This record gives sequence, structure tokens and C-alpha cells, in this order.
Amino acid sequence: MKRDHWREDAACVGLDGDIFFPYRNNPETRWDEAKVICKRCRVKKQCLDLVINLEEHDDRWGVFGGLNPLERKELRIKLRRKV
Repeated sequence: MKRDHWREDAACVGLDGDIFFPYRNNPETRWDEAKVICKRCRVKKQCLDLVINLEEHDDRWGVFGGLNPLERKELRIKLRRKV
């Protein structure tokens, strides 16, 4: 039977959202814990695909698909260059 949505398989399901939106932590390491979780996630690509299609001004926070906002911004630039 096919599942209704890929998010059900995400490694972050049920985890504290502060892990993925860690604004009060040390800027040098604040993304590390989230990225470790994303790295082992089976649906990381789907997560990133969903968020990368948002407008940049709507995507300024958190870790999605293993990338922080600056990394996603850089990816968008690369993707635009390919078009």
C-alpha cells in the first residue's frame, strides 16, 4: 500500500522543532544537530524539493532537507544558472 505523504517517513517526525529552528544557539554550530538528523532521513530530497520551490522571502528560517537558509539561497542561485 502506498503512503499518502512522504512526511510520515521523515526522521524529524515528533522531534522538538527548536532543533530545526535554533535561533538562540551559537551561530557556528546551531545547525549541526538538525543536519545530523537530516543526513539520515529517507525523505530529505522531498523535503528540500518542497522548500526550494518557495519564494526566498518565504524561506528565511530553519533547516529543511539538510540545508540552512543561506545554503538554500546558494542552491537557488545555482539552479537558476542552469535554466
